[in-house]
Amino acid sequence: MSLGCLVANGDFETAPSNGFPSEVISDGPTEIPNWITKGRVELVSSGDKVSGGMILIVPRGLKAVRLGNDAEISQELTVEKGSTYAITFSAARTCAQLESLNVSVPPASQAVDLQTLYNVQGWDPYSISFQAEEDKLPLIFRNTGMEDDPECGPIIDDIAIKKLVTPDKPKDNAVVNSGFEFGPWMFQNVSLGVLLPTNLDEETSPLPGWMVESNRAVRYIDSNHYAVPEGKRAVELVSGKEGIISQMVETKPDKLYCLTFSLGHARDKCKEPLAVMAFAGDQAQNYHYTPDSNSTFQVVSVNFTAKAERTRIAFYSVYYNTRTDDMSSLCGPVVDDVRVWFSGSGRNEVRVLLGLGLGFWAYLVILV
Repeated sequence: MSLGCLVANGDFETAPSNGFPSEVISDGPTEIPNWITKGRVELVSSGDKVSGGMILIVPRGLKAVRLGNDAEISQELTVEKGSTYAITFSAARTCAQLESLNVSVPPASQAVDLQTLYNVQGWDPYSISFQAEEDKLPLIFRNTGMEDDPECGPIIDDIAIKKLVTPDKPKDNAVVNSGFEFGPWMFQNVSLGVLLPTNLDEETSPLPGWMVESNRAVRYIDSNHYAVPEGKRAVELVSGKEGIISQMVETKPDKLYCLTFSLGHARDKCKEPLAVMAFAGDQAQNYHYTPDSNSTFQVVSVNFTAKAERTRIAFYSVYYNTRTDDMSSLCGPVVDDVRVWFSGSGRNEVRVLLGLGLGFWAYLVILV
């Protein structure tokens, strides 16, 4: 996997030439090193208060940026023309319920809805992607809202960029990026994962090969903070039927296939039951996660007959789940190691998958 990094002063911890502002609201324009500002842009500190006594949330460190009505910050990026990149950033809303953020690297542009609070900390990392059409491009964050209260507006922090690489498709699996190992930048010391909002373009996705079809986000998670069935990355379906991941895989019409995937619990205190609705062509079936003392995941399968040269596979959570410790943070079942097996080789295949060292599960697919 390629490495990512913060953009210049992406955490806003670099002091302006005249020092950090001592108050939340400043009469003059705010200077932010490495960034161009437009409109009401404020450097805020952790613990600052606005009218009404609300304490502002700074995702990490001591400083972040708040965007007022129709305000924006921008920075020129040096990239590789033709390559695809993911932008990871942390965002929090303040006092407005319908706050959103427009993130663009022209001509690509995406609105990120901040209305849903996915955890009780009040902020989340997000990721969007773009394909570079030039070697130098502006990265723009803009608040498109027009609130009556001038102290409202989204807070942004920790802006990073990563060049994305799409893995080669293995010979025995039609799914691209089947283990979700290729994806956006993740901060190692942040335990919230990265939210992937709606993205209907599989060619330009922060999760190469995959689309997020729904109105709500799914969570990209890592093995440093969650239980991941295989490898270091997986996807947690945190938005019920409103959080769908899908991929169009290459198939041969009228041939038999088997979709298999790992279904697990992230060990993030998510309240059970956990269940996934899995789609493969014209087949749809829900699968409940069954706890096992020796493993945090199980392998399930869906048999289907392809009807065309491309077949849609998709997953969403059957339930809307929350954590047992706060009853507010959204969570859900984990999906990983997604495979589509072509059953035309004329022999039997046996696949044995181990859990966490002690358990094992085996199944036999009869190939025609």
